[in-house]
Amino acid sequence: MKEPLVRFSVAIGGELLDRFDRYREEHRYPNRSEAVRGLMRAALIEEVVGDDDSESMGVVTLIYDHHVGRVAERLTELQHLHLNRVVTTTHVHLDAHRCLEVILLRGTTKIIRELADGLIGTKGVETGRLVLAAVMPIETGHPHSHPHPHPHED
Repeated sequence: MKEPLVRFSVAIGGELLDRFDRYREEHRYPNRSEAVRGLMRAALIEEVVGDDDSESMGVVTLIYDHHVGRVAERLTELQHLHLNRVVTTTHVHLDAHRCLEVILLRGTTKIIRELADGLIGTKGVETGRLVLAAVMPIETGHPHSHPHPHPHED
């Protein structure tokens, strides 16, 4: 059952409001309430994935030249050492030399960060990036969070 929405007000104006409205339009939020909810969720996700012990999903994107050293082999070896953390891998040939690899990882934030750092730091990787997502829905709360005792207050 969906909980009822609680209406609260925020006083804002000037350049901050103008920039927020541009942000809302650029990100195609239908209204300010949806934009505020989106920003709140993003902040809460950052808090969850900032906890080393939280369960997370990681998306690692790598671009590398497969002709450099044994980069593809080293990346595969590293993934095989962590079979219980690697969910799936997608490999795309960008051109005659360069490849894009996307690797989905699952585990605690600490383990995912360490594995992603190993993948990104592999000799021959041109660029790499990790994006983390919380496994648990934000609305259910974080295991270490404490609900506000008065949910109807600002």
